[in-house]
Amino acid sequence: MNKYMTGKKKTKISKPVLVAVILTFLYGIFFYFSTSFLWNKGWLISLKDITSQNIWIKFLSDIINNLLFVILIFALIFLKKRPLSEVGLTKKSRLVSVLLLVVYLIMFLSNGDFTLKGFYLAFFYLVIVAFSEEFIFRGYLFTIIDQEYGFRIGIIVSGLLFGAMHGLLPTIIGNGSLADLFTNISSNLLGQGIVGGGLFALAYKKSGTLFVPILIHAILDYSSVLFG
Repeated sequence: MNKYMTGKKKTKISKPVLVAVILTFLYGIFFYFSTSFLWNKGWLISLKDITSQNIWIKFLSDIINNLLFVILIFALIFLKKRPLSEVGLTKKSRLVSVLLLVVYLIMFLSNGDFTLKGFYLAFFYLVIVAFSEEFIFRGYLFTIIDQEYGFRIGIIVSGLLFGAMHGLLPTIIGNGSLADLFTNISSNLLGQGIVGGGLFALAYKKSGTLFVPILIHAILDYSSVLFG
């Protein structure tokens, strides 16, 4: 069992937890300002407005906003020569992962949109949203806190940051004020954050792999395309 899955409890704030919380917080700040910049410039393309002409702009903006910090965390892992199993990228629960992937593929086929936009939507919810969010908030942040302070503290801290993250985009596209930002963040802390994030964390702990919550997350989000 790797050290990030043991759930040991400690009383002092450890350096790994502090670094993880700071990096995740900086990710939120970066996302807010980079997305605001794209929105103000008219370069923030919504999913419903994707065309063959602007899909590359959409792809690049999604990479910058969502995957840049994933790449940074991967770089830190490789520099420290740590195994990917420490962030949940394991081969455990392979049957469950395969079954969930099959469900996702069936949903994609059922949607019947085999245009460039249709393929991008499937990629967007699986990689840009589900993988990046689960990797940052569960594989990285939750795992380290769980190791140091236990499952409950891991859910609360990672859940609060996860929920706060979901209050940023609505404020930006609504041209909201600082008060709106605070309201949007607060409204997402419990349900979207601690409860929703806690369920993903539970799926992660029970399965022993990050791929299970990634695929569950993707299925739930992609269902909005399939069912409107």
